[in-house]
Amino acid sequence: MPIQLIMEKRINLGSRESRRLRRSGSVPGIIYGQGADVSIKIEEIEFMSKIGYAQSLGIVELALEGEIMKSIIKEIQWDALTDKALHLDFQQVSDDQLVTVPIPVKLTGTPLGVSLEGGILEHTMHALDITVKAADIPSEVTFDVTELNLGDRLHLSDVTLPDGLTTDYAFDPVLAGVIAPKALLVKETEEEETDEEVAEGEETSTEE
Repeated sequence: MPIQLIMEKRINLGSRESRRLRRSGSVPGIIYGQGADVSIKIEEIEFMSKIGYAQSLGIVELALEGEIMKSIIKEIQWDALTDKALHLDFQQVSDDQLVTVPIPVKLTGTPLGVSLEGGILEHTMHALDITVKAADIPSEVTFDVTELNLGDRLHLSDVTLPDGLTTDYAFDPVLAGVIAPKALLVKETEEEETDEEVAEGEETSTEE
């Protein structure tokens, strides 16, 4: 069952009114509708107790003065100092409407490059912009990294997304990789420097 948020229409607009709302414990926002946009306000405790810092929620129902609207959260503006929500953007949707939303990326399995070669798994992309029907928004997408060896990278082009999910990136994102630990890198560098010094010494001896 979708999360339902109770909110009210906002009559007075402007930055001064938004600051007043925040001081009184409310968060200003807007609903981008299929008709006219609607300015709203919601109690901060209502929003944080039901949504908070969740990354992917699927459809969220908005209870607005007797009307129930299906929506997705398009953007949350946060205060960098207090971590409080400053402004909320909702988009009204229908179940079969295609939407593009960020979906968390989860990695499963222990890479061979970690278990056998002492590497470190680097999770480089924590969310993907996924296009999907609003009713089918997943909480996360999962990819297996078991077969990654030391130095390997898992690109988006290497994986298969679940049915109904698509992406439209102009590049091929790296989702994860197995890198060598710093100690191993330092050792390899020292070995290379030693080999170079030996080679230089041999060249000097030959010239003499």
